[in-house]
Amino acid sequence: MNTKIMARIALLSAFGLILQFFAFPLPFFPEYLRYDAAEVPALIAAFAIGPWAGVLVDLGKNLLSFLIGNAPAGLIGITANFIAGASFAFVAGLIYSTHKTRKQAVVAIAIGVISTTVVMAIANYFWLLPLWGVPRNGILPLLTASIIPFNLFKGSLTGLFTFILYKKVKVFLEPEFTKKKEAYVEK
Repeated sequence: MNTKIMARIALLSAFGLILQFFAFPLPFFPEYLRYDAAEVPALIAAFAIGPWAGVLVDLGKNLLSFLIGNAPAGLIGITANFIAGASFAFVAGLIYSTHKTRKQAVVAIAIGVISTTVVMAIANYFWLLPLWGVPRNGILPLLTASIIPFNLFKGSLTGLFTFILYKKVKVFLEPEFTKKKEAYVEK
């Protein structure tokens, strides 16, 4: 990984951190399930640079957030945020990298939303909600009534924002060798 790519990852991590400050609750969901667009930079990195870049952006954003004390839900909340964001960015970035078209972006986002929802349902059921002290008999109703619908909604909204923004910012983020290769192919 070269210096330019690392700088892009750091910049997108910082954008993600800034976006976390604008979290807000959504109607019909519990107060603790808040939406922020902080996963958009990770998803953009996954599309422009590659799936692991999206994971690194999400890791950087969450580490920075935890280090500066912007983690109201503490270590468990930051861990949940990382698991959700990293699984979304990795899966969507991996699928998009196979064929970079608008249609493939829609497919990548849709499968990314579904995969992160499944991953978060499993993580919450077996690990995260028990760490919060939620009794075993209360986990499944909480998952079906709020956590699964929230992850579907949040992922879809994040995917929509990414889809709208990606074309506008990709030229600043894609590695130079990709631009040179595309310029050569277009001639």
